Amino acid sequence: MTRRKPRRAADAWKQQPSRPVVRAAAKPQADAAARSEGRRAAPARGLATGGVARLGGAAVVIAAVALAAWWLSRPGATDRPIGGVYGCRGLPAFVAKQGFSAQAALSTSERQLVGLAVVESAGPGPPRVYQHPSWTQAGTLAPIQLDRAGNVFVVPAPQINVLRNPPAEQNAIYRVDGRSGEMQRFLDLPAAAAPPDVNPFGALGLAFDCDTDTLYVTSVAGSDRAREIGRIFHVDSRAAKVLSRLDNVDAIGVGVFNGVHGKRLYYGLARLPEVWSVALDDRGEFAGTPRLELSLESLGPRGDDKARRIRFDGAEMRIHGIEFNFNLIAPTEKQETVYRFRYDPTTDGWMRAPRDDQPVDLP
Repeated sequence: MTRRKPRRAADAWKQQPSRPVVRAAAKPQADAAARSEGRRAAPARGLATGGVARLGGAAVVIAAVALAAWWLSRPGATDRPIGGVYGCRGLPAFVAKQGFSAQAALSTSERQLVGLAVVESAGPGPPRVYQHPSWTQAGTLAPIQLDRAGNVFVVPAPQINVLRNPPAEQNAIYRVDGRSGEMQRFLDLPAAAAPPDVNPFGALGLAFDCDTDTLYVTSVAGSDRAREIGRIFHVDSRAAKVLSRLDNVDAIGVGVFNGVHGKRLYYGLARLPEVWSVALDDRGEFAGTPRLELSLESLGPRGDDKARRIRFDGAEMRIHGIEFNFNLIAPTEKQETVYRFRYDPTTDGWMRAPRDDQPVDLP
């Protein structure tokens, strides 16, 4: 695939020459938890609302188990087929306790609600909606991730304004207990600097790795026009500890993929229309030098979309691209574009799939 140097958007922050740096935290004793047969949720829907930086809003459908999910999380599995690492995700018990079916969705983008909600459409009438009293404590939220026990992880993200989302409170992870439904602050992520006036954002992207039971979180906290000091964190999803981090990189969407040469973490830059990746070792720790995977330059209706979300379906990468310029100015059209790329195991690279550049209208 021919890679071109991307065009810089006139109003976007410039990419700085600083190089991502890996920082390792003290490594705790690894858990010896046995793998259990897991369930795979259907692909998340893009239901974001808000401003130009439409990061708030996501939905995860609580769907039936697929054979591929069983293969990825079966007891005693040691091989890792090419593809994503979502197969172990469990059904939250609180969903069934509230009388919802497996077709219900966890959503952070209901227009009349703040925070997380369970939503299920039943016929032509209005959908049924449920909110635990604790689900509004973090203000508006963005990505949603489930672990194998059905626990839900979310991060805050401002929409339109920061009234419910003070900048100093945006660099955190929240966890919803899969059994009780109670939301609690899970982990505060260390920022490289205090939040500047020009950047209302903190944590933006979130991914769960079923192979290692760990989380990856992207953050632009502390970055401004002159300094790119964002971080990507590798987090123990059980002990609530930062295991390692990648410094000096502002990223939004993030996802984990097992290729022919092992596992890699893919992340979309916040300043340029590019997707990069970095190798991960067997424990999920950063290993090696990041590399450019693909560019969204000149693709889609805007030509410089940033990767808000990165998902993998087998050997296909699905990127949800949005306009993002580190601000909360509401756009005249609320739209994102889905870009699809196909993995080539012979080159360990990506080629455009025939169904990419599909605009998606967002409510």
